[in-house]
Amino acid sequence: MTKNRTNSQPPEQRKFQKTLGYINNIELFFNEADTAVPLLIEVYKKADADLKDEIIFLMGTVAHRPVSAWLYTVMADPGEKESARHSAAIQISVTASLMENTDDLNEKLLADLENPDPVLRRLAVLALGWEGNQRAVTGLTECKKDSDSGIRKSATAALFNIEVKQT
Repeated sequence: MTKNRTNSQPPEQRKFQKTLGYINNIELFFNEADTAVPLLIEVYKKADADLKDEIIFLMGTVAHRPVSAWLYTVMADPGEKESARHSAAIQISVTASLMENTDDLNEKLLADLENPDPVLRRLAVLALGWEGNQRAVTGLTECKKDSDSGIRKSATAALFNIEVKQT
């Protein structure tokens, strides 16, 4: 009798293999989203930078509040690499326009516009620029006066994105 190779792997290795399976087969990921999302969040904590980027991208295809909340956590975490934080902000911007209720997310991101950390402000500006996000217009307009030129540029781009998508 041949032993099943998957079952002979250590549990952590099986989790990483399953994660790679989802990354390589997005249809499988969507079909198993209820179990895939918690697994990806767990694996993310131990993943290298490249796998983290892949997980963020894949999670950004799911427009659900728990996923956007997780993406926000990654974006707001100063202990994460700035590239991961940036990717999470982009994925929030992409998926939030597909969500029915973004009140909590909007509230957190708008509060971040007042944060003394320019990196977090810039990421919040980027994340707020999703299609139809009219609630962010006032805050983003104020960001055009920020002392940080990157924040001013990001705010202009976010406002343009909101406006273009409305027309």
